[in-house]
Amino acid sequence: MQATKHLDSDNKVPATNALNGQQPIVVSIEGVTPTSDTAQHGSRAARKRAFVKHYGSTTIGQGLLLGLGTLTGILAARMLGPSGRGEYAAIIIWPLAIVALVALGINQAITFNVGRRAFTVSEVTTAATCIGLIQGAVSVIVGLIAVHFALAKYSPTVQHLGSIFVLFTPVLIFTGNPANLFQGVQDPLRFNIIRVAPALTYLVGLVGLYLTHRANLTSVIFFQILGYVITLALGATMVWRILRPRWQWNPSAIPSLIHFGFRAQATNLTNYFNQRIDQLVLSLFVPPRQLGFYVVAVTLSTVVTVFPQAAGIVTFARGSSQHHEDAKATIGHSFRASLIWLLICGSLLYLLCPILIRLVFGAAFSGSILACRILLPGALMIGLNQVLYNGASALGRPGLPSCAEGASMAVTTVGLYLLVPRYGYIGAAIVSSVAYTFSFLLMLGLAHRLLGLTVRDLLMRGDHSTSNVAP
Repeated sequence: MQATKHLDSDNKVPATNALNGQQPIVVSIEGVTPTSDTAQHGSRAARKRAFVKHYGSTTIGQGLLLGLGTLTGILAARMLGPSGRGEYAAIIIWPLAIVALVALGINQAITFNVGRRAFTVSEVTTAATCIGLIQGAVSVIVGLIAVHFALAKYSPTVQHLGSIFVLFTPVLIFTGNPANLFQGVQDPLRFNIIRVAPALTYLVGLVGLYLTHRANLTSVIFFQILGYVITLALGATMVWRILRPRWQWNPSAIPSLIHFGFRAQATNLTNYFNQRIDQLVLSLFVPPRQLGFYVVAVTLSTVVTVFPQAAGIVTFARGSSQHHEDAKATIGHSFRASLIWLLICGSLLYLLCPILIRLVFGAAFSGSILACRILLPGALMIGLNQVLYNGASALGRPGLPSCAEGASMAVTTVGLYLLVPRYGYIGAAIVSSVAYTFSFLLMLGLAHRLLGLTVRDLLMRGDHSTSNVAP
């Protein structure tokens, strides 16, 4: 699953083993063992109840994640001010971009292979650990070089903090693996606990800084890094105690993870950089104050994507274990629910954003109001694309969305080149919304042509049901 454009949400990695009401999945040291054929073919009503419960669990988790991210964004903005908030963004955005670059789609591959029962949990854990060690080493080497050049115009303190953040990128890489293992075995509770942990730790730290009036850029970065470290320890402990994996080498596991991951990585990279390239460019060419305005606008505008993000996660987790027609029905449910949510919340936020920005972030961020309103149409398109992208992965076509994102990134690159020098962060907001709209329309066409998902399938309820679990 992809990260959204909400910088503060990047704090995420991201008692039963049943799918919240579905027939149980038995988890053992060898992985996940399905129950009987009868259990695989539950009634349509039972599947619908399980779907709603899974939706509810993940939506709550995504809501907590977004709420924590919003709170940390507010606290960081109020404590650091526009310029400090811009420096904070510059410090973390380049190391996180390097992590996205070396990720190789392994997180999705873990969920997919465990969900499809292609390998045992032990085999997937062993393979993912070996891959992660290489990813971590590469992220540090490449990250240190990138930060040296990207932060050259910033103060020595900012450059030093950027280098420190890079050194902890291997921790960030490994924090995602436990969550994806639990997602693969259809355990949304533990999946969401791990995802929320880094943001919760970060929030506790920021609240302490706010109350003691000891906030500065260094302390803010420290608590963000601490959140990643605690999450890795928590996730590893939960995996060991619940799934009990052991070191089990299967020579086919690494190629399988990489094969699926490479197909997903094209989408991941184009999606991530299409959503981040504006901030990457702004960090190079505009003063930190303008970058601070823009980041706050992004933080507020992406609030509306909380439900579509949850819908996308559920769509991928459930669709990966369903037959084709059932997966299409799941995608349709998610799309319709997301569209209704986005239209209502987007309209309300457009009207209320001047009040919210001045009241919550402070009058110093009034420059974010226009950018937030311009970004809202793009946020709607991001939300709908989250459903389509995860749906494509669930249907075995994880690389398909990269076509839409790649074309959109080309539009973004050209637009930023033309508008940022003249209009600064407002120009970046215009380009982002146009590019996201283009990406959604293109993905809609690709879904129709290559996945058999018509606009009617997405907007109107149909009966695609066959059986619940893929063979």
